[in-house]
Amino acid sequence: MLGLEEEEASKVMVEVTKYMSKLLSTDVNVTRLASLIYRKFKELTLEDPYFCIRERALSRFNEIKDFCLRILEGFEGYKRFSEAVKLSLLGNSFDYGVAEFKPPELGSITELVSSMIIEKDQIPQLYETSKAAKIVFLLDNVEELPFDYVLLSELKRLDSKITVIAKSGTFQNDTTIDDTKKVGLHKLVDKLMDSGSDGSSIFLEEVSEEVKRDLMTSNLIIAKGMAHYEYIADTPLKTKTFFLLRAKCKVVARELGVNVGSYVVFRALP
Repeated sequence: MLGLEEEEASKVMVEVTKYMSKLLSTDVNVTRLASLIYRKFKELTLEDPYFCIRERALSRFNEIKDFCLRILEGFEGYKRFSEAVKLSLLGNSFDYGVAEFKPPELGSITELVSSMIIEKDQIPQLYETSKAAKIVFLLDNVEELPFDYVLLSELKRLDSKITVIAKSGTFQNDTTIDDTKKVGLHKLVDKLMDSGSDGSSIFLEEVSEEVKRDLMTSNLIIAKGMAHYEYIADTPLKTKTFFLLRAKCKVVARELGVNVGSYVVFRALP
């Protein structure tokens, strides 16, 4: 484990298990629980246990981004936007942080997008809501960053003002502010911000005042991934948030009323 000797790795697991047992006796939101446990794990090991995965993902950013942009060639208007959303959704499959989840091969992207079935499909509503909107876009895993770049490009074509929020510190394989700068995302969007936290989502008591202000004053929040859904769905922000994700676990799939592995694009009702 992370290059640790067997004895040292065992000690880490014992400490993490003890810490988990204390937390499980409290009423803690599941994604917040994951953040606390991961912080303990980092404290006992490395600041970025997913460093190798992160570097591999960043090294392929341009290759994947350019491939996805070529898929959009020839499309215009709503059709182009819809394809970009599907690519962003597919990107959410490229997640090495989910146990026993096998991401699709890069070479199969075109086929996977063309055959994609979205069980909760509110792309038309997202398209209309995004026009000339003040949008906050919440990133998820670093592997899906090139796919999100494509969707962000399309949102800019709709005259939207876009603020992108990435994590200040590492949480599993999630995108950090340093990752976004390395791939030049700041050149595409209107504002690029770090959350002020290494939490799995934008925990309102942890993020910076500037982030809270932007979240509250936005017309629309686009949240990628299950962690953001699990947290934001229990906050007042849910009513202006479109969730884009693949339901990779039974708990989230059951809550959404879809099958495990299903793609969803939807806005939570008040």
